[in-house]
Amino acid sequence: MKVIMAADQMGYDLKNAIRDDLRNRGYEVEDVNPDAPILYQDAAKAVARGVQSGAYERGIAICGTGMGVSIICNKHRGIYAALCESVYQARRSKIVNNTNVLCMGGFIIGNEMGREMARAWLEAEYMVGLDPDMAAIVGKEFHEIEICEEEIYG
Repeated sequence: MKVIMAADQMGYDLKNAIRDDLRNRGYEVEDVNPDAPILYQDAAKAVARGVQSGAYERGIAICGTGMGVSIICNKHRGIYAALCESVYQARRSKIVNNTNVLCMGGFIIGNEMGREMARAWLEAEYMVGLDPDMAAIVGKEFHEIEICEEEIYG
């Protein structure tokens, strides 16, 4: 799986810890800013555009709280970014919401928790493990999101 990552100064150490772990586990990781932090806006745009282009299956964007990167990523058509603070949230964001960008806060998430969250999210699959009734509801809700997105972006 190809993953793109970027972080600002407040999320830089967390990004590096996650990047190294994912590479050690065989993921192909593009690090937008391997040598120095960048502005959170630029980190979010780079991740969102990388996923949006289809060059990467998923992206991880990190800033101090995760809020800034989450807001910016979600402004991009076809990007479903979730700000997560636990392994459970990260996993469920993929299973139930079909997210393609995981956002985290470097002030909030420690390196080990971040590594666990990223692994859980990347290993999760949309609707896998849901009972059939819940899967039907989730599928309908996601379709409604796509319709809304089409109305907004045209």
